[in-house]
Amino acid sequence: MDKVYLDILTYFILKTYGLNLLSIAPAKRGFFGETWSAVTQDSKFFVKIDYWDYHKAIYKKNFSIIDYITRNGIDYIPKIIKTKSGDLFCDFNGGIMGIFEFVEGEDTEDYPIDKLFEKLAPIYNLPTDNLSLEKETFDSDVVVKYKELYSKLVLQASKISKQVALLLADKTKLLEHYAMRLQIFSDRCKTNFDGFHITHGDAGGNCIIDGEKLTIVDWDYPKLSPIERDAWFFIWDKKQTDTINTVLKNHGIDYQLNSNRFCYYCYYSFFYYLTEYLNSYFYAKSDDEKQALVVRLN
Repeated sequence: MDKVYLDILTYFILKTYGLNLLSIAPAKRGFFGETWSAVTQDSKFFVKIDYWDYHKAIYKKNFSIIDYITRNGIDYIPKIIKTKSGDLFCDFNGGIMGIFEFVEGEDTEDYPIDKLFEKLAPIYNLPTDNLSLEKETFDSDVVVKYKELYSKLVLQASKISKQVALLLADKTKLLEHYAMRLQIFSDRCKTNFDGFHITHGDAGGNCIIDGEKLTIVDWDYPKLSPIERDAWFFIWDKKQTDTINTVLKNHGIDYQLNSNRFCYYCYYSFFYYLTEYLNSYFYAKSDDEKQALVVRLN
């Protein structure tokens, strides 16, 4: 750990946020950016700094959505800590910094499905008319992005890059099949743009449990889209999808999960996460970090 960098970071937080830190240490949470657990005499905070150029614009846009949700009485997502000048985020060392309330507990996917959607349903019920929020188009552009990143990978001369390119080349037929399936469901879903809400996009994998308390974290990419964007993880289990439908009905949401939308998000998410791993590979600072990503891709 670079002590000089920590001193700079600590002083910046004091100057910008007025938080006098007693300690700051890496937080083992989140996929995007640099994360820290920061402690003052009275409180604990989560500091997230995104240095990735392609992702910073997304990160900045969505602070206002998180603020909107918490201002409307939703107290089970981490609140943003504002700067002394009242800003939701700030620039730091070429990155975008956000500070949030720290959530104690275990980051887990082991929880009752009804408990998660009992938390999401009130967010789905929030008005969205005046929000500046990206809206789902059901496109298949993520396949184009994957092909661009793969072409970039092939041009790299390093041994690890060749290893990744070979790994992906071996899956060509499977990837082509998935791309074809994505296009099929993209075309089907484009016939209907009703039933859109504020969605998380990865809520199922971003829950922190502390006793009976469930908190949904990492609202990096909220989007105005159908509920299947949050529910596609559970496509394999009819009992769970029936449970989700029941929870939605109990919260006054007149909607039944749609199989075409389920399938669209299943294939879309496959390519989305694949491109995120490849982007992470190009932003990795060391061969060890790149090799770790290769292991996760394999």
